[in-house]
Amino acid sequence: MGWSMAKTHVVQAQTALAAAGYYNGKIDGDFGGGSLRAVQNLIDNTDKAVDILSKPDVAEPVDKKLSKADIIAVANDLKIEPAALKAVIDVEAAGNGFDNQGRPTILFEPHVFWDELGKIHYYTKRAELAKKHKGLLSPKWDKSLYRIGGSSHDKLKIGADLHWEAAHKSASWGLGQIMGFNAQKIGYATLKDFIDDMYEGEAKQLKAMGMFLKANGLISKLQRHDWAGFARGYNGSAYAINQYDTKLAAADKINKQQGW
Repeated sequence: MGWSMAKTHVVQAQTALAAAGYYNGKIDGDFGGGSLRAVQNLIDNTDKAVDILSKPDVAEPVDKKLSKADIIAVANDLKIEPAALKAVIDVEAAGNGFDNQGRPTILFEPHVFWDELGKIHYYTKRAELAKKHKGLLSPKWDKSLYRIGGSSHDKLKIGADLHWEAAHKSASWGLGQIMGFNAQKIGYATLKDFIDDMYEGEAKQLKAMGMFLKANGLISKLQRHDWAGFARGYNGSAYAINQYDTKLAAADKINKQQGW
């Protein structure tokens, strides 16, 4: 029992460190060198001794997966068909809010990180980082950058070492692939509150997606099955490059055939 609880504590520690941008390894309960370095990095950067491994009476981890009942409940609340809502989930995050390491599904956007660092006048540091890390920064959108410089979580970690907020604003998160810079625009008090929800589970990720749909006037487009209008509002003016509208329509059709 002692070993099981200790492993649970480490899983919680790794999850908290990952949410804070200090850990990008597997959420596996193994307190190895990567976890130790993350704790030390947290202490070095915050000057706080956070003892997250010795809390008593910690509950077992909950299932992060989204259920069909969750999707139907949110769809009913938004007054849209469950098949349409599931189509958005299927297309925007391939149906999964977490990767195989237990981390939220994200896509790091180099051009957004460039803009976010510019907003805080990190011009010199931005140029230095762009030169050092290929695929991390770009003044304009470039699809080829997704394939170089490591995974999106690798890029997030490098970016967060420079500026946590700018880096986390520069990724799209979870089932709905909501950009971090939208957190407060859709109703979250802080960016950190939004990131915490992204790590908690797919139900919270779906809640955030619903908040985004409401805040951006996209509910009516889903109700009318206006896939091009929805994709334009959800993915931006370049939605047609990735055929989001076509993919959404196809997913909606399949979901209805499957009884959604």
